[in-house]
Amino acid sequence: MLSGRGMPLEPLTFWKALAWCVAAGACAGLSPFIAPLFAGFGYAALAGRGGMRERAICAISLIVPAVACALFLRTAGVEDAVLSCIVGMVGAHLYLRNRLTPGIACICVAVIGLVLLAVSELSARMAGTSLAALAAEVLDGYQQALGSASIEARMVFDQLRTLFDAIWPTAFFIIAFAEFLLSLGGALIGALRQRIDAGERVPFQQFDLPLWVVGLLIAGIVMLALSAALPAFAAAFMLAGGTLLGTLRLAFATQGYAVLSWFARKRGWRGLIGLVITAFALYLELNMFVLTIVGVLDVWINLRHLSRGVRVTVQDPSDKR
Repeated sequence: MLSGRGMPLEPLTFWKALAWCVAAGACAGLSPFIAPLFAGFGYAALAGRGGMRERAICAISLIVPAVACALFLRTAGVEDAVLSCIVGMVGAHLYLRNRLTPGIACICVAVIGLVLLAVSELSARMAGTSLAALAAEVLDGYQQALGSASIEARMVFDQLRTLFDAIWPTAFFIIAFAEFLLSLGGALIGALRQRIDAGERVPFQQFDLPLWVVGLLIAGIVMLALSAALPAFAAAFMLAGGTLLGTLRLAFATQGYAVLSWFARKRGWRGLIGLVITAFALYLELNMFVLTIVGVLDVWINLRHLSRGVRVTVQDPSDKR
């Protein structure tokens, strides 16, 4: 990384890195959503080359300010602030130790999403309600506002409400996905700032989901089928299956984007042309799930002809999964 004068920046000293961690913790108490970015940077700066002592100091310097800001300023929940710090540290640790695979990334996002969902549900229960009830109240308000709308508009809303009832927990996994990406971004910036060599990396164009993710896709489809076959448990199966499929879309869309990046590099589509193609592909994904479909096909039939089953590491390039 370069300074404003074009000179290489010197790595942060221990005390400056510690100050960054404290600031990142305070950010977690103010805005937990973006805090993993700064927490990942702080972890890389303070503990990137250190051992257990530096990691413990980093954890304390992140979590204590996060809890203090959340308690005294009341801008965020204590549990959300602490979780954002943990996400930043975990993501940065996996990145810096070169242990992050697509499968591990999926597990991390799933765990973070489940924790966010459980914490929010617990908070709602303590307030005498539930997340499902809160979501229903919001939709009821919109439905009342459509009281004088046309029949077609109300029919569309009813269809959207049915869909929302089946996938609303997916929002927590989308937040988890974004926070985990922010933690990796912070770790990348921190590694560059501290001149940390994190080892050989597999290019994003070779991003490849493990086959067990397809098993989860099939499980989600089966749950949706059971919701129609077993009316007594229709709501539960619809919610579980819809949430699972909605969450897996993030993984398969990422795989599809990796395929697009691989194809664009192969064709030499860079600069403005590559940007336009990427924007168009994202537009198609939002409307027709194009990248998701490509991702599913790539897992099944290996569109990029990748050598699957081999994980490249610094220690042993022939290390098997």
